[in-house]
Amino acid sequence: MYLFKIDDTYILIDAGFNFPEWKKVFFSELQKLNLSIEDINYLIITHEHPDHVGLMEEIKLQNPNIQILMSEITQSLIKWMTDPKNEDEIQQSSDELLSRAMKYGLTEERARFIFGFSTRMHNMIPYVNPDRLLKDNDEIKFNSTKLKFIWTPGHSLGHICVFEERNRYLFAGDHILSRITPNIGTSMISPSIQKRFNFTNILDYYLKSLDKIDALNPKIIFPAHQEIIYDPHKRILEMKKHHDTRLAEVTKVIENTALTPYKISQIHFGDDLDGMNTMLALSEVLSHLIYLEEQGKIKRFEKDNRLYFIKT
Repeated sequence: MYLFKIDDTYILIDAGFNFPEWKKVFFSELQKLNLSIEDINYLIITHEHPDHVGLMEEIKLQNPNIQILMSEITQSLIKWMTDPKNEDEIQQSSDELLSRAMKYGLTEERARFIFGFSTRMHNMIPYVNPDRLLKDNDEIKFNSTKLKFIWTPGHSLGHICVFEERNRYLFAGDHILSRITPNIGTSMISPSIQKRFNFTNILDYYLKSLDKIDALNPKIIFPAHQEIIYDPHKRILEMKKHHDTRLAEVTKVIENTALTPYKISQIHFGDDLDGMNTMLALSEVLSHLIYLEEQGKIKRFEKDNRLYFIKT
């Protein structure tokens, strides 16, 4: 989370986890600054993951006047996931995800274990009706500067970065991190989002989003995790090179042998990962396989209800 002041306005980026110990630390840090929730004017949500929205409801309850901003897609996803009326749709989406996981090469038992967290993640997310829905390149103008909101899908479908124009500071959420690359992939998507967007080739969205940020020429990047980035252009080039390398490595794995996505992920990332990292590894490999498939460099086929990829 980041808290900063522009003119007389306090702005908070993201709402953290709703865990007792975490919440205690957050409010303690506010007290050290002689501030309270009532002093904050804006809460900007970068994306819908539980570590970014957890305290959103409590913050709004303590300060009804705070303006909560998020992208249209983020709002749509959170509303869909948290509305009890959508339980059947959510269950259907969860079942489809498990079915796909088995096609990718997982046993049913392993798939249920690995994807159990992601299919229950919505239980950790509160819904608060936002005061403003953001589109790509929307702005808030102040006397001394302005904030610009950049839609950067990849790690999350509705992810936004916040660009402060005068100092060229970028608050990047999970889009750009200092030591690792964020996981790229999609899991459960609401029917309304599926009708509006084709997020199948999510890695392509992500790489283009990196270019959008690079074009802004930010001076400093403040990520949601890890260290502050003082050479944004260099870091963006490193991340793009990383994905180029991964694309080449994934292609090499299936150069002469057709394999399931799960087997490819085991070869690429190792076969000793815990459930969460197994899911992330599979998601990452899939995004790269689909990107390569769209370029015509590999092809897929189905055999015995399993999906296989091989280099063309």
